[in-house]
Amino acid sequence: MSNLPAGLRQAHEMGLVSSSQMVKYLSMFGRPTKARYFSRAFPDFFSRDLVGSRMLADPSFLHKMTFELLATVSTSVCWEMKNRKERFQEEWDLVFLNVVTATVCNLAVFSSLAPCRSYMIQKLPNNIFEKSYPFMRQFGLLRRTQSLFSKAAELCLGGLIVGSIQGGLISNNALSYGAYYGLYANLRYQILCGLDRSMANHFDVLGVTIFFGTAMRLLNIQIGELSRRAWLGEGADLLNSDNLLRTYNGPAAELGINQQAEWFMSKNAIVSGLELLGIKYGAPKDASPKLRRKRIVRKK
Repeated sequence: MSNLPAGLRQAHEMGLVSSSQMVKYLSMFGRPTKARYFSRAFPDFFSRDLVGSRMLADPSFLHKMTFELLATVSTSVCWEMKNRKERFQEEWDLVFLNVVTATVCNLAVFSSLAPCRSYMIQKLPNNIFEKSYPFMRQFGLLRRTQSLFSKAAELCLGGLIVGSIQGGLISNNALSYGAYYGLYANLRYQILCGLDRSMANHFDVLGVTIFFGTAMRLLNIQIGELSRRAWLGEGADLLNSDNLLRTYNGPAAELGINQQAEWFMSKNAIVSGLELLGIKYGAPKDASPKLRRKRIVRKK
């Protein structure tokens, strides 16, 4: 006990840490494990908050974070290859930027809402479905509601910062990033945390819980990636694509049609996000513009 950190030793003496939690801590950090390796590789403030506190609340935190990383990178790269096609290698810088942005944001949302054993502002839970802990960490309805709005504000601010950094390179809107991660991604991962906890309490077999949890996490990443593209207005513009222009106007080289590198980026990302909420912006546009054929008059 004398070799334990001062804070943990004091908490154990006060009775705030149970024997099972002490055994869990010693099993993770008392011998060479991946958790101890990551904890010692990063600075103290980072390892204490991200690895130590969260792994005490959820021992599978590192495995879930690794799965989130691999699944997000794979999904983003597949989307870029599918939409850019032959331009994928030429536009590798934009591909790299989009993949890194999506990965960092998803990991930030996941780690922010993961269960944690440390105290937050006014002792709020990290997500609305986090279980209550003994002694001074009993979460009621009011605290869970406050946690939902505090996490929305926190993720919204993070989205604004990421959107501002990326906006200088690909002209995307920071407000749309903030609204997406503060509202949509926040609710999606809140529900996922609730499903994880309910399955852990419902199933007695650990393998069944891991299987369904992994399937739901993969489905969440797939839905999140597609909805993120739609929310931010990053869908392919078929009316300006090369194939459609060649079909109706002839070869693009002869007509001098040059397509921009960021052809799939929305010119106004806020409009795309508001339209998903049912809010119309500006004058209504026709869903399918009429294409007129060139009329040829033959002389007799």
